[in-house]
Amino acid sequence: MSEPMPFLFTQEEREDWQSLVILAHLVEAELERQTQQDAGIPHSHFKILALLGGAPGHTMGLTKLSRALRFHKSRLSHALNRLESAGLLRREDTPAKGRAYQAVLTQQGLDLVHRVLPLQEVYARETVLAGLTTDEIKQMRAIAEIITRNLDREP
Repeated sequence: MSEPMPFLFTQEEREDWQSLVILAHLVEAELERQTQQDAGIPHSHFKILALLGGAPGHTMGLTKLSRALRFHKSRLSHALNRLESAGLLRREDTPAKGRAYQAVLTQQGLDLVHRVLPLQEVYARETVLAGLTTDEIKQMRAIAEIITRNLDREP
């Protein structure tokens, strides 16, 4: 029988880590609830629309989209099928030669993004960020950017 691996965190570090894990879970769960309520689609699908909404020409290659969201090809394909069936985006060949495709936000999809993003911003301001100072929000952003860079280095 092998020995259990010893804990690497101190008790305080473990509590810090758990605080982050719980925060990430609660924010994602609430965004899922809000997005279902406001847009009638899963939050993971709305993130695709929001990314396209901010992309030049409301268009993004599927590989870039998959990487940005860290979606496996099958997960992205399933989401794109649902969004395309709902008329919120379309897939088309890229202008470059080859077998590459891109997602293009339709006007209906853009209208949905423009309707739902302000609702999410109100929720963020009134609930998630309530009680935080401007400096604390800037610190949170700086920390989030460091963590994002750390995760981007992962294979």
